[in-house]
Amino acid sequence: MPLKKLLVLDGVIAVCRFQDDGSIMDAAGMLPSDMMERLAKFAQWYRRMVSGNTDLFSLFSQMRGWAPSQGWIVYGSQVSVCSTGNLVCMVQNGQGSLNEIMVALADVAHD
Repeated sequence: MPLKKLLVLDGVIAVCRFQDDGSIMDAAGMLPSDMMERLAKFAQWYRRMVSGNTDLFSLFSQMRGWAPSQGWIVYGSQVSVCSTGNLVCMVQNGQGSLNEIMVALADVAHD
């Protein structure tokens, strides 16, 4: 199962694949189901916001390469949330490499 590949990375607490409406398609990790649902909804909402912003920036700057966005990271005081495509994971800060996690997310998202 591809999501299990992400769970073995240092610092990854939970990972899920979500649909365009924010509902969970598949999930794995150490979060209760209600928290996993909130993580998926947050990721879906944030992806839409980032997409809108990159589309506008691309339009106004007349520069290529800004859209579509390739992913995003929200860095919190204790945990961070990383996402690419319709995958999102929660990461314990100070453990693991966010760069490595983003590359792995992109690999799994394109499988």
